[in-house]
Amino acid sequence: RFKGQYLMPSIGYGSNKKTRHMLPNGFRKVLVHNVRELEILMMQNRKYCAEIAHGVSSKTRKAMVER
Repeated sequence: RFKGQYLMPSIGYGSNKKTRHMLPNGFRKVLVHNVRELEILMMQNRKYCAEIAHGVSSKTRKAMVER
């Protein structure tokens, strides 16, 4: 390591395996593309939360939000 050099990423910068990809509220975010995927995710609603994908139409979004 030399003065003025940027630190390289190493294994020490990683987070705990149990808390990796976890939101501050304790949920893990999952990308959902259709109502069927949302139904499967709702069975695990204590661990996971859904994020509606970018390419989902407004009609399908409305159906998802009503669920």
